[in-house]
Amino acid sequence: MLDTNVIVSGLLWGGLPSLVFQAARDELFVAILTESLLSETINVLARDKFAEQLAARQINLESLAMQYRAAAEIVEPAEVPTGIVRDPKDVMILACAVGGKADFIVSGDKDLLTLVSYEQIPILTAEQFLDRLSNP
Repeated sequence: MLDTNVIVSGLLWGGLPSLVFQAARDELFVAILTESLLSETINVLARDKFAEQLAARQINLESLAMQYRAAAEIVEPAEVPTGIVRDPKDVMILACAVGGKADFIVSGDKDLLTLVSYEQIPILTAEQFLDRLSNP
């Protein structure tokens, strides 16, 4: 399961998050997502500060939403207690991962990464995930 920050970074700035996003597109793993996370991703990308990057890459948000929904498995989020992480929005990530029985959470969020795992689901950086993907 990909955290919103990995998707945004991968789409707009490249680097390792871009390779993770491309691996999902290439169906090297099954990306999971909830409707609320899809909405959050689109809302984040719609911020004014990203307009120039989106235009430069000719990314249409409506098209992106349809492609992302088609490429990912939509799951029902699990109930996750609040207070586990500092940022309440991170609870959505954990709820998606547990609800979708994710093998990994890929994130660049320091609060999530400090958990190391949640409900026996490892929380990895893009680099750690790509390493595991290429060396199963």
